[in-house]
Amino acid sequence: MNKAANSPKAGSNKLGRSASCKIGLAGAVEIIVGTVIGSGIYIMIGPLAVATGPGLFLCYFTALIVAVTSSICYAQVASVFPATAATYRYAKMFYSDFIGFVIGWMRLVGSFCGLALMSSGFAGYLSVYLDLDSRLVAAAVLTAVLIVNLLGIRTTQRVVQFLVVAVIAGLAVFSGFGIFKVQPDNLTPLWGPGIGPVLKGSMSAFYAYTGLYIVAEVGDEVENPQKNIPKSIIIASAIVGFLYLVTTLVFTGGLGWDTIKAFEPNLAQASALLENPWAPLIQVCAMVAIITPMNAAYMASSRSLYSLATDGIMPPVFSRLNRYNAPGFAIVTIYIFALIMIVFDLPVLFLGTISSIVILGGMTLVAGACLTIKKRYPEDFQSAPFRLSDFSLRVLPVFTIISAVLLTVVSLAEDPLMLYSFGFWLVLGIGYYYLRRISLSRKRQLKGNG
Repeated sequence: MNKAANSPKAGSNKLGRSASCKIGLAGAVEIIVGTVIGSGIYIMIGPLAVATGPGLFLCYFTALIVAVTSSICYAQVASVFPATAATYRYAKMFYSDFIGFVIGWMRLVGSFCGLALMSSGFAGYLSVYLDLDSRLVAAAVLTAVLIVNLLGIRTTQRVVQFLVVAVIAGLAVFSGFGIFKVQPDNLTPLWGPGIGPVLKGSMSAFYAYTGLYIVAEVGDEVENPQKNIPKSIIIASAIVGFLYLVTTLVFTGGLGWDTIKAFEPNLAQASALLENPWAPLIQVCAMVAIITPMNAAYMASSRSLYSLATDGIMPPVFSRLNRYNAPGFAIVTIYIFALIMIVFDLPVLFLGTISSIVILGGMTLVAGACLTIKKRYPEDFQSAPFRLSDFSLRVLPVFTIISAVLLTVVSLAEDPLMLYSFGFWLVLGIGYYYLRRISLSRKRQLKGNG
């Protein structure tokens, strides 16, 4: 087997070649934390608490385990083969060109949906206070984050540094003040309404952790990626896990299930109910938290499109880099499609489900790669600075695959129409793939005949 040809870095990749443009360990941690801490905890915590009561803590704890195991699978493969557009590269390397294209294509679709969802969510949050056209506000936010990403990975990191301070501050202020309001009786029974609702709530809470692996998607743009990607994932997981679990304890322990069911509050509203004088600050942090993950969506999707172009699957124009070493044309294309979805005001359920299924699909493929990496590439594995034990290499990927499949089935079962929507994009991508191959084959034949 030609290992060089099968390496995820085998394609032409100019991203991250300049050392001055790369992000260090601290920057990688900031990007992960800024990606993960978002509307999943600031907005979704209320509805989850209504359904699970004291079981809210177990929901977020169970979801944390699933998220961390899947992210460690990413960390292991990235420590052996760091690469930009990691999910696409690993799918291509460990499965086939076709599977690589499918996951790369669907990640693009998921990013359109995710960006439109987050932009619209911010607009909806702001509309409570200002009488503005929600689609104009969503477009404005989408455009602002576009400009940040066009200025390169270092500028994106600096913006994320500022935003991360805000989102962490909101959780810290809420938990720091609210911890004195916790009443132990409000935290029992720990299973809340029962195992069923808590497990279902865990599936919903999982989405609050998506993004723990984001630095693996920009591997070539990280300093010493074989060491820093695993380290950043582990450190960020500890930070996010601690903040989330303490927040859930304060939320349920301070308010009590009866109050939660009566008001169904988000984090800012819960802070006001706890008579926290810093409630307005938490409100602002909640709005910032909705915006922050948009950077990650732009980063991951534009790198996927860039890599597809460097491999000849997408038109070469998408592989062009701007003066800031960012795939500018790819970023703008992502922006345009997300903007179209905002204009058409597509349902939130559609946008969210499509985005989530794509993430789960990528998790499954990378977990499968982690399961076989030591056997397929023993020398590369032994030289990697981060290596899981044989037991972990068997258990963690299998656990991740089972969890991802289960979550996908649950997502589709919520609304069968989502299956048809997902199928439409999948068939469209497969059709493009084979038409592109036919076109390239004819060009090669004409060139050979000439």
